[in-house]
Amino acid sequence: MKPLRALGLGLAVGWVVLALAAPAMADRVVTKSGQAFTGTIIEEDDAKVVLKTISGKITIERDTIEKIEKTGTTTVTPKADPALDPATTKTPKVVPEQIAPEDAPKAFERAKAAIGKGDWVKAAGVLEGLMAIDEAKFKYDDRLSATGALITCYLQIKDALGASQTFARLAQLAKDANDKRRLLAAAEVLRTLGTVKVGDKTLSRFEEVVEAAMPWKAEQCLEAAKDAAKKSKRLNDRTQLDKQANMALGKLREANAYVPGFSTKHEADVLGEMVNNIVEGAKATVEYCEKGRTDLTSAYQRGLVGRSMIAQFNQRVREYHATREAALKALKHVKAFTASFSVSELYSTNETEIEGVMEELDEYQYYPKGTRSPSSGYYGTYYSSARVRIKEIGVY
Repeated sequence: MKPLRALGLGLAVGWVVLALAAPAMADRVVTKSGQAFTGTIIEEDDAKVVLKTISGKITIERDTIEKIEKTGTTTVTPKADPALDPATTKTPKVVPEQIAPEDAPKAFERAKAAIGKGDWVKAAGVLEGLMAIDEAKFKYDDRLSATGALITCYLQIKDALGASQTFARLAQLAKDANDKRRLLAAAEVLRTLGTVKVGDKTLSRFEEVVEAAMPWKAEQCLEAAKDAAKKSKRLNDRTQLDKQANMALGKLREANAYVPGFSTKHEADVLGEMVNNIVEGAKATVEYCEKGRTDLTSAYQRGLVGRSMIAQFNQRVREYHATREAALKALKHVKAFTASFSVSELYSTNETEIEGVMEELDEYQYYPKGTRSPSSGYYGTYYSSARVRIKEIGVY
């Protein structure tokens, strides 16, 4: 069977073929964060490199690039097509056509003619029929072109779900891991928003969806990373603190597949959430200590009678100090932690508050000033005005 890509789709959809049929994708750009993008370099200068891939154009800033591997192939950047007016404000139903494999070339000709006339629903029906043909009989390049054209049809009839599902299909055809991620992100943004309109702009082209989806998905990665930082625990253990920070930053680095270099610009935002997590946790511990000390002081001054009462008191003291010391230890890690991740400014901007909370936690190791401690002596109970540390009571 003659490859359908060779038939073309006419001027109305020429950009689809250029965007998706993908010429030899052998140029490779590797970023400093370890992401590799494969496609065709269509533009570059001292500030950036623009790469054409199956998932659309990617602009990569020069200072984020580790190396570039070129094939030496010269590529002409396709001209932007004029804006296409939607055929209707409603979402019509697309009915897939039943197409025999041997009739695929003629079916694609009919799809081309329908697109040329702006009959997006009819074209979509034919293209859906082509997509239903067994992969063994409808080859990769042909399926790639048909899928791209189908995305255009769904965008034109404002069917966000149809476009989303077709982007997901295209992702399955992608051979490069980053292309797959980017196409799935385009599918996700259409599915999540449930519309082809983003802000004041109605998306009518493949490239427009990709351009809208990439920063949206990168921001999703940032929020996921910040959320992980907010929910991290056991931060009084330095090893665990570093582990949790690296896990959160790992979620952030996923954004580099969508916006190269994104993670470097936002690492401080994520690590700032870690610092805030520690400080807010310590402040909550201060509130816990305030109430806990009041209760312990009351029990201490009333006097403790019997082994059972003393054992219960001692257990509460152990829990009280373990909680207080864990928060204090976490605060003491902040300076070295921020320095090791090269975000020392996060400590300096919080230093006054951190030192204040540390002083409060240190103070809470003692009973309130003026508390008199009952003691048993030869001449009976007496009181000392000396400051007393909250501690366990021995059983004799």
